[in-house]
Amino acid sequence: MLTAKALVPSFGFGADLLEHRMFDHVEYSVGDFSAAHRFYVPIFEAIGAHVAFLDEELGELGVENEGIVQFLITKGAPTQPKIHICFRAPDKEAVQKAYDGAIAGGGVCNGKPGYRDHYAPGYYAAFVFDPDGHNVEVLFRETAPGAS
Repeated sequence: MLTAKALVPSFGFGADLLEHRMFDHVEYSVGDFSAAHRFYVPIFEAIGAHVAFLDEELGELGVENEGIVQFLITKGAPTQPKIHICFRAPDKEAVQKAYDGAIAGGGVCNGKPGYRDHYAPGYYAAFVFDPDGHNVEVLFRETAPGAS
């Protein structure tokens, strides 16, 4: 089983891929690792990301997208204060699938999938509280270049 330490070299991708991203990766701690796993994995699957490593004994989960581990969850005292994180979706169907999976995985609705034009034109999103109370958003921007 791979662990986060074993994947450190995977962070060394070329500058051309990394130079257009604001963040390299995000990591935070969760109080109930199993609950977080059940909540987050359906979201990642819906948006086209995949679990790069999972060690339930150590309480580590890393998610890869665009060839880079970008999101990490670790077992521990839940990150405080509560955060709001937004994952990009490739289309509206992925937003719905992520929302449905998050709710089935123990999340609490904080806003069903739909347009939020008061944020921006074509802003289609859903919001779900994760098991630790963090506000997780999944977003598709219809007006983004190449949007379908």
